[in-house]
Amino acid sequence: MRSQRHAEILELLNERQCLSVNEIIDALDISAATARRDLDYLAGEGLLQRTRGGAQSNQNVLASPMSRRDSSHLPQKTAIARAAIEHLQPGMIIGFTGGSTVGEVARELSQWVYQHQDVELTPAQPLLTVVTNAVDIAYALAENSRIKIVLIGGEVNSYSYEITGPFATDMLKNISLDLAFIGVNGFDQNGPGTVNEYEAMVNSAMATRAEKTFIVADSSKFGKRSFSSVGGVENISEVITDSQLQPELAEEVQNLGYNLKIVDL
Repeated sequence: MRSQRHAEILELLNERQCLSVNEIIDALDISAATARRDLDYLAGEGLLQRTRGGAQSNQNVLASPMSRRDSSHLPQKTAIARAAIEHLQPGMIIGFTGGSTVGEVARELSQWVYQHQDVELTPAQPLLTVVTNAVDIAYALAENSRIKIVLIGGEVNSYSYEITGPFATDMLKNISLDLAFIGVNGFDQNGPGTVNEYEAMVNSAMATRAEKTFIVADSSKFGKRSFSSVGGVENISEVITDSQLQPELAEEVQNLGYNLKIVDL
């Protein structure tokens, strides 16, 4: 079936990052014409990028300078992202900050939308609405017709591709979110934080506007102190991390009052 072929192509692409038409033909035992049609369709849905003779993953689109430095933790980030996506429901309004782990959540979001493409909502209602201050995430998701993108305005940080400043925080005051996924640079006894105070302000503002807020951070972020606080336990519903988190650090997070979800790799 076409939907099964599409799912298998996306899984292969997730593993290899790049695929040729010939590799798809061999793996799925289909014709070249069918492989090309499938790639064209998936590209039109924003799930991959078409290349000459094949396709490449959208991961490169989502990669910011920060995420490229953190690429060694990609299996952890992917596992966290897949756990985060389980909270989605059709019609929700989702907040995304910047950061490599949130970028992985956005990449999984594209596949979630494809799997729920047959869900019927009111004609004017998108399957999901994404509110973000991350330019790279907005760009990567913009081609998907079932997602409404709201990009927060303000000053762009050329290092992280995040939009910050008073315009951004003022805009968030007028937006209500169902869920928010927040990226951080560190998490210690003072809670979650970022290296940039303006990014922390936007992250904190987004957290307060959501019914449920999730910190998504791989285990390497814990035990590290950041310059600016994102907020306390009162604004965070759950912290999602991976099973490589040291037990003493996990206990510290829980003793601070945070709900901790540890995802197996």
